[in-house]
Amino acid sequence: RSPINPSAPLIDLATYTAFRQSPELRKQLRTALVRMLRFYGFELLPSDPQNGEGDGKERYEVRKSPHFAQASRNWVTRFDHNHLRITRIIRCCRVLGLEEEARAFYAALVGVAEERRGVISQKTMMFWRRAAERPLYLAPEDDDDEGRGLEWLYRVELGERTD
Repeated sequence: RSPINPSAPLIDLATYTAFRQSPELRKQLRTALVRMLRFYGFELLPSDPQNGEGDGKERYEVRKSPHFAQASRNWVTRFDHNHLRITRIIRCCRVLGLEEEARAFYAALVGVAEERRGVISQKTMMFWRRAAERPLYLAPEDDDDEGRGLEWLYRVELGERTD
């Protein structure tokens, strides 16, 4: 639950399933992601198919847009509320089926953090890394790497039945 907005919707099994089964819902989510990337000064581009792994999945790359310098002033700072929002964006994309896009966004963020070393805190980087790389059932803010996190998501990731 969000302490800021307790009535904010949570992703449940029905939502997860709907997005995983619907290319149209994922397309709409990608459109929303592109809008947020633009706000942060990035753009989402299809990656060169030659760089793919031959598995038929679309690959994406997130690059700085021409207005990155101006847009990044909104969030490339030591402490900023956008850092939490970025964590949520990465995690949401992964949970709802845009794993490649989330991976590409995280890679772009790591690049910015390396260029502006010390500006984005190590704690923020830890949350972004957790959102991008941890098993989905473990929330970025969960400090217990051995935990089960969200039970339904734990069971989904293990391939167990959830009905």
